[in-house]
Amino acid sequence: MTSTDLVPAIVDAELVEEAPVPLPAVTDGEVDINDQLTEEAEEDLANAGRENTRETYTSRFKAFANWCASQGRRPGPPTTEANLVSYVSHLRRAEVGYDTIRLTIAAVVDMNARAGHEKWPPTAKALKVYKDARHEQRQAGRSSKSAPPLDMARLVQMVDACPDTLAGLRDKVVAYVQYYTRGRRSEGARFRIASVEPVSDKLLVIRKSTSKNDKTDEGREYELDDPAAIAVIRAWIAELTKRGEGAPHLPLLRRVDQWDNLRPVSAKGWGMTPHAINELTKRMAARANLDVAASVTSQGWRAGVPSDLGALGYSAEEIKDITGDWSSTKQVEKYRKVGRRRAGLKADESRRSRAISDLHKLRAGAHPVEADEGQVP
Repeated sequence: MTSTDLVPAIVDAELVEEAPVPLPAVTDGEVDINDQLTEEAEEDLANAGRENTRETYTSRFKAFANWCASQGRRPGPPTTEANLVSYVSHLRRAEVGYDTIRLTIAAVVDMNARAGHEKWPPTAKALKVYKDARHEQRQAGRSSKSAPPLDMARLVQMVDACPDTLAGLRDKVVAYVQYYTRGRRSEGARFRIASVEPVSDKLLVIRKSTSKNDKTDEGREYELDDPAAIAVIRAWIAELTKRGEGAPHLPLLRRVDQWDNLRPVSAKGWGMTPHAINELTKRMAARANLDVAASVTSQGWRAGVPSDLGALGYSAEEIKDITGDWSSTKQVEKYRKVGRRRAGLKADESRRSRAISDLHKLRAGAHPVEADEGQVP
């Protein structure tokens, strides 16, 4: 098609003014159909966005709605500004973490938008209360903390503690797959058997359909050449196949009961839900007596590789490029620092950073390396 194809053809004819099409009148008190969404549009809007984000927002909105019910209030949507501010104040006085308070505000606005009430309710007052809660909690030393990284050392502890059962084999698969794909719990739950391609005896490729930060739906590929990981994943898929559960479209991760029987796939297609993966990760950490077992969540798998690479000396920018899983270096830098400090190393190894480390040498009478002439140490 050329650009001229987009120009309407010129018709040599007399122009006749058409009579206007009569429109239905809108009387006082009636809703104009032009201001109403179709049922299809309402459904699409309600289901818009990432599934894991929707689930999180839904959970926070349910908590808000339950509080409203207990107070004789109406949660909406549309939600009143007074109800939102009152609930945020309730969370602040209950000393709920400020990250949860901020998430709650976002959830209420999102749920109202899904119901057709865009940018509602106003959040300025609620955000003022949130900022006060954040300041109070930080002053009290309750700063927001990331989940501890499940790095290679901790992964080995957790894998070694797995029992020699079908459930234990499944647990090992969860550990290796989540670590090497830097997987969120929701991403791990979506892996299918077809997501794994055994390229050779020494290489597996795991394909992730989509990721939270992806700007396209092309997905990503992760190459695994860890012999232990390859052996475990191959053994697990062989067990699934032997039990008649090895079809490519079936979930890779599955629930297993106490008698080592596979549980059926849920009506929604889950082999393991994101919540189940999180709970399993916590149980594995407790079973292995990890030093951070009390605070482990499945988010720790996402932090494992960048923490390990940081300990090996890679910069945040290099880690971002190597993994391809982050759009900026801000979060990567946090993981990198944790990895270095866990390895007993300073986050920064520059000459300026080493200057402070040189001070204790003075106690033994040693002389730190002098700064180069004309250079500030």
